[in-house]
Amino acid sequence: MQEFKFKKHSLIFVLLLIESICLFLFAPDYYHYGFNLFCMCQYLFSCFLFLKLKKKQNYFDFDVIFMFSFFFVMFFYPVFMFQSDPLKYFAFQYEFNENVISRSTALSLLGMQSYFLGSISFREKKISQPRTKPYDYITSLTLISAISFFLFIVSGGYASLKGAYSGEEVQSSGLGSYFRAFTTPFLYCALALQFDYLYKLNKDKFEIKGLKNILIVYTIFFSVLMVMTGSRANILQVILICGGLYTAYYKNISFVKFIPLMIIGILGMFAINIARGGGEISGLADIVMDLIINNRNTYMAVDYVDVNGITYGKTMFSVILAPFPFMQKIIFSIFHIDVWDASSSALITKISLGGESELGLGTNIIADLYMSFGMIGVIVLMFFLGRYISKFLYMAKNNIYALIAYSVMMSYSVYIVRSEFFFAGRDLLWGIFFFFCIHIYNNNKIQKKLSNR
Repeated sequence: MQEFKFKKHSLIFVLLLIESICLFLFAPDYYHYGFNLFCMCQYLFSCFLFLKLKKKQNYFDFDVIFMFSFFFVMFFYPVFMFQSDPLKYFAFQYEFNENVISRSTALSLLGMQSYFLGSISFREKKISQPRTKPYDYITSLTLISAISFFLFIVSGGYASLKGAYSGEEVQSSGLGSYFRAFTTPFLYCALALQFDYLYKLNKDKFEIKGLKNILIVYTIFFSVLMVMTGSRANILQVILICGGLYTAYYKNISFVKFIPLMIIGILGMFAINIARGGGEISGLADIVMDLIINNRNTYMAVDYVDVNGITYGKTMFSVILAPFPFMQKIIFSIFHIDVWDASSSALITKISLGGESELGLGTNIIADLYMSFGMIGVIVLMFFLGRYISKFLYMAKNNIYALIAYSVMMSYSVYIVRSEFFFAGRDLLWGIFFFFCIHIYNNNKIQKKLSNR
């Protein structure tokens, strides 16, 4: 229980959390610009205070990128767009209840205040037995990922993905999605172990000669091919893992250096978006359009709960069961669960467009939590997200499982804001499980060799 003991200066976040609860409970039942502006300013102040209390020296980490994305997903639209150009983006052209905007903005603030409190609640303590042995399973993990990616291509999954972005219908066997699901956990795990290996070789300097050529070549090959489909997610995740671990191990990125890096990254991702869709820029906000449009999902979630009540986790079933092969189909069949009701993104799409739509409107982390467990769910789960991200980062240099966990979460630091709370669960659990299996297998081989001598 000592780990949950708060530092004196962190009590201010307890007060800010209480304030945000009051803001949510007593928010206007109509759109109020001043109220939304106050929530946004409160968020920015809390971000500043959080960074100061955490004494951040490296700004290229999960916390900062998550906070950055959170701002555009939750606060940009109600303050900067709703009054001037509310229908600018396609998602907002579908009907939603404008009277819940103020309460939704307060709910977003509440979620982030809980995240901050959770992060600060983690108390760093001296690790008595630091791990010094590097795990050199990088080649094995890379080869398994490469084989999975090859099977993804030959099974038609790659052509199908490329067709989805180009607007062409391409039939695949259905196996492609399974092979793709195996590809990324092995790759992300290999990248994590690569940095662990380099750090154990030299804690002070990034040793280029310690890089595994097979991993470098395959990562570039994988990233290029995925970008050619029009997908930006995987290359962004690779960049976030490599950048996050490099700065965590070797070189801190200050705030002054972080901002231009973030701008370059956003422009790069937007350039891919333009290339795949042929769109045009009509304003600076278009650059972060993919984040802004998810704000509508908070409004849909709050309105849904007002009318129908919370789902008690039913709208999380799809994502929670995703790491377990065939479990979705089995559970849905046994309990007669409609797939459209088993995730917040599907339910929001169903409410907005009907149950037969091929277009998905998505969700966001606050909408997902609120639809399942209401205000209490937002507070509790966002608290534990902040706490365990802080714990994973602190333990990463001494615990390989914490390193893998942080690497996977870092890869989702942008996307998790605009997705389900447990969306990273499959890569997280599979990455840890696969490493565990390979580690046990190699240990058994060593033990057999020693016993045969």
